[in-house]
Amino acid sequence: MNLSHEVNRAGLRFRFALLVISILSLVVVSACGSDGESDSGFSKVQTDSVFRDLGSFDVARFKKTKTYDVDELPGAVAAYMGYYKPAGSEPVQYELRMYPDHATAIANGVTYAEEVTGADALLRSVDVRWEDGTKDRRGGGASRGGLTPVYGDFAVFGNVIILCEGRDSIQSLDRCEALLIGAGIIAAE
Repeated sequence: MNLSHEVNRAGLRFRFALLVISILSLVVVSACGSDGESDSGFSKVQTDSVFRDLGSFDVARFKKTKTYDVDELPGAVAAYMGYYKPAGSEPVQYELRMYPDHATAIANGVTYAEEVTGADALLRSVDVRWEDGTKDRRGGGASRGGLTPVYGDFAVFGNVIILCEGRDSIQSLDRCEALLIGAGIIAAE
C-alpha cells in the first residue's frame, strides 16, 4: 500500500469515529427526558474539553466520603461519593465518575449511570453491571421492598458524570447544576 492510501484510510476512520460520537451524543440527549434540561434550563449533557478531577470540586467544598474501585467500570479513571451543601439546603449526596474525556464518558459511562438513577434504578448488587457503591445508591422507603433510589438523575459535564441526589429528575438536575456552580465550573444564570 502506498502512503496516500493509508492517509485516506486514517481520515475515513477519524470521520467515522466523529460520526459515531455525534450519534451517541444525540441518543443520550434524546434519552434524557423530554428536553434533557432542568427547570432553570441546565442541560443534562454538556460538552467541555477541560479535564476535570476531584480537585476541580474543591472550591465547592465537596466532601469526599468514599473512593470507589473503577476496575469494573469501563473507561473510568476514578469515582467518588461525597456531599455538597448548596446554598439554603441540607447536604446533598453526589457520585462523581471521572473519564479521560467527554467522548469516553458518553460512550462508556452513560448506560451505567442510567442503570442506577431514576425511578426505575437498579438497586441490588446482583442486578447492576458495576457493583461498587451499590448500597450508597439506595435509601429506605416504601417502594420496592423498602429500597428507593438516592439519585433521581445524572448529568454529564465534559469528562465527568455526576449522579445527583433527588426525589426526581428535576430536583436532581437542579442539584447537579448547583454543584457545578458552587465549584465555579459554570456560572449562575
